[in-house]
Amino acid sequence: MTDARPTPEDEMVKHFHEHATGEPPAHLDSLILAVAHTETPVPKPNLWRRWVQVCQKPRWQVGFASLVGVALMLALVQRTPEQAPGYDVVPAPKASAPVVKKEASRALAAPAAPMADDVAPAQSESINAERAEEAKVAKRATAPAITLDEQLREVVRLQNAGQAQAADTLMKALHKRFPDENVEARLKELQRN
Repeated sequence: MTDARPTPEDEMVKHFHEHATGEPPAHLDSLILAVAHTETPVPKPNLWRRWVQVCQKPRWQVGFASLVGVALMLALVQRTPEQAPGYDVVPAPKASAPVVKKEASRALAAPAAPMADDVAPAQSESINAERAEEAKVAKRATAPAITLDEQLREVVRLQNAGQAQAADTLMKALHKRFPDENVEARLKELQRN
């Protein structure tokens, strides 16, 4: 048989059931969440994430862009080999001062060469060779030229020193260099004086 009288424990259970809503009040819930957020440590972003965050700031973007530009320019400059200009031209024999002046004036009076883009590749190489030759002629024209008389005095000195082969070689070169002059007659005249 059971006793139907309520016990103090039954009254407590009844009271608890009447007042229980199932969750804490809202202000207590927000307080607990705020304390939990302040007590948990903030995770540090990894190195890549920090780098991206720094690069997104405008004042650093210009600096990094400049640094990358300078590094790229230095890499290109160091890896580019310096090429000496190469010409496929055999140097012309040395000419006398009047011939050089005549060639230089002819080069200046010649009409301008057509653009290299409009000319066939073989003609382009020919034009480049002519320009190189004109530059050499102009350089020779500005350089002090050794006169025929000075060269003939050198021939006389070589003959007197007993170096006949060197003197003959120099005479052959003078005949080629001064084809309009009577080199033999001028040599004899210098030997008389």
